[in-house]
Amino acid sequence: MRTVLESAAREFIKSEHLKNVLAGAWVDLHAEDGTVLLGIRGRIGAAAMTCSGHEIGCDMIEMEAGSAFPLHTHSGDHVLYILEGSCYVTAAGEKNCCIKGDTVFIPAEYPHGVSAMSDQSVRFLAFGHPHKHLEAKDRMHVVGP
Repeated sequence: MRTVLESAAREFIKSEHLKNVLAGAWVDLHAEDGTVLLGIRGRIGAAAMTCSGHEIGCDMIEMEAGSAFPLHTHSGDHVLYILEGSCYVTAAGEKNCCIKGDTVFIPAEYPHGVSAMSDQSVRFLAFGHPHKHLEAKDRMHVVGP
């Protein structure tokens, strides 16, 4: 663990700590077996190491109408913030309808998934701690079919 003095010495690195998720390149998201998740893409946001040595970050994810993440877990907790559209977020076995402006806290160990409505796309911010980059193949562990 870092001391308060060491933590205060952390540098602000503009290229990593200031990102516009509306201007970045779109990247494909993958399942843990490396296959591309169809109809789902993202833009990489800001990320950095906390004083406790864990990465924290935020990315933007867009899902086409009818697309879905399989039920999965992560190595870290995260919060979703719905920017546009609506979707279903399944967490702890319960399917919840989420609309623009909703935030959802999801503990890492809860199997969860997001599915876009059949008639509209959805765009949301995903804040993670610890954070895994969108292109990481080990960012989620599928727990269902």
